[in-house]
Amino acid sequence: MVDSAAPEKNKGKVPPILLEFMRAPGGHSLVVKGDAGTGKTTLALQIIEEMGDEQPDYYLSTRVSDEALFRQFPWVREHKMRDNVLKAAKSFLQRTKENVPGEHVSPRVAAAAGKELLGVLNRTEGAQIVVRTELHKLEGQIEAGEITEDGEEGFLGDIGEEGITFDIGMLLPELEVAYDIAETNLPKKTLIVVDSIDALSERYGIQAQRLVNTLQKDLVENSHTNVIYTLERSGKTDMDYLGDGVIQMLSEDRGGRRVRQMAIEKLRGQKVERWKYYFTLDGGRMTVFEPTWVRVPETLQVMPKVPDADDQTISSGNESMDRHFGRIRRGSLVLWEFGLDVHQDVVRCLELAIMADVLRKGRGVAWLPMYATDYGLVERQMRMLTGMEKLPALRILDTQGDIAGQYESVKTVEGADIAQDLRWSEMKYMMDNANASEPYLSMLGYDAMEAIYGSGVFRSSLEHIDAMRRGGHVVIAIASSRSASLEALRQQAKMHIRFEDMGGCVMAAGMKPNTPYMYLNFEQPENRLPVPVLIPMI
Repeated sequence: MVDSAAPEKNKGKVPPILLEFMRAPGGHSLVVKGDAGTGKTTLALQIIEEMGDEQPDYYLSTRVSDEALFRQFPWVREHKMRDNVLKAAKSFLQRTKENVPGEHVSPRVAAAAGKELLGVLNRTEGAQIVVRTELHKLEGQIEAGEITEDGEEGFLGDIGEEGITFDIGMLLPELEVAYDIAETNLPKKTLIVVDSIDALSERYGIQAQRLVNTLQKDLVENSHTNVIYTLERSGKTDMDYLGDGVIQMLSEDRGGRRVRQMAIEKLRGQKVERWKYYFTLDGGRMTVFEPTWVRVPETLQVMPKVPDADDQTISSGNESMDRHFGRIRRGSLVLWEFGLDVHQDVVRCLELAIMADVLRKGRGVAWLPMYATDYGLVERQMRMLTGMEKLPALRILDTQGDIAGQYESVKTVEGADIAQDLRWSEMKYMMDNANASEPYLSMLGYDAMEAIYGSGVFRSSLEHIDAMRRGGHVVIAIASSRSASLEALRQQAKMHIRFEDMGGCVMAAGMKPNTPYMYLNFEQPENRLPVPVLIPMI
């Protein structure tokens, strides 16, 4: 499930460019294509929801009943997806078909009778009308037996003593109602969704391209109606040339994890700057992920303390991460692996959160930063986040001897042998001197360590790691995807979380334990440290 703490504004989010496309003057057609389960129906329904107050809608579901739709998308019940005229029309046509078994009725006669009974055609003189040129041409060809499913000539009816007759099932009831709904709403623009055009093609025995061409010319081009077609195919299709817009919905496997993408292949008249979106589906809704942007404010308030669940684990400083990846067990090595495109501020927010939480609980931290750091800024940030005037239990390790004494928290190390610089006796002395309680935390940036000590730094640092693990303390190793120590760290880590960039969105995946991809949706309340609320990609 999506994290319950996720902001409500992210519920049911549709890319704004699609709404702008539908709001532009004139009619527009949008083809939404993709394999089963990729989110086509969800996207179409949410566009209807977003535009419900602007454009009356007609949703035509050709695969499932209304009740099945409501079970899959429970939120749809709360939205007026179809007006009473549509429901009555479909009900009438269904009853007519059921109550006259074996009867053969001309499609035009049946349609006209339905319209008259339902009052759909109660038009006043001079009222605007929807162009039906292509629809009448199509119906005429059907009556003449000129169209078959594969486009070849042939009769679709039966020839008897009374002439050619047609089963009422050969009628185009949904299209007739769609035209009527669009006409009833004039001069207001109507949004029509055909889900799916392939199923409608199968039902009528008419090529999907012909149906789309009919709706395109009559409704979209000549009657300024918006039409969305879902297409049960992916990749390049003949339909791509008929729609004004084309959206490809994709679901792929990456290391056993689902990755959902929405690709904009075409939007006529729109400037498309961002053509790929990553998203999740949960509770019958789509949530589109926005590019990650993080900024640490100059002034920070005290960070809320994350309660200890037990004496065998520590928190990451963030309840959402604890919930999805699990709390950090004492005596473990944790690996945070970052892709090269992940912004340094994302790393820094995670580092500050766990250090602040550990320090507020009176525990000790030894930190060798992954990136070049303004120590004065970090000390000010930690004082504000912890509410502490002094930081005796924070030790930032640096090899530059000329900065000794300039900062309260910085401890100078030799930089020749990591095993000596991180020896347990020295670590214990630092923490005892600061009156720090256990467990201690050491946070080591391995890319920086490799630059200082050389590529074989992992083997030299094992003595420190083993001493920390034996004492029930915690080591967090931070490494990039290019770190020479990465493979060894992966093997040794009890918990391994990989952070990577997907189209500007920072995603995290638990390797140990195995989890789906999680989108880091950073909340940024004023004067507070940005914290990620994780949203699973499911």
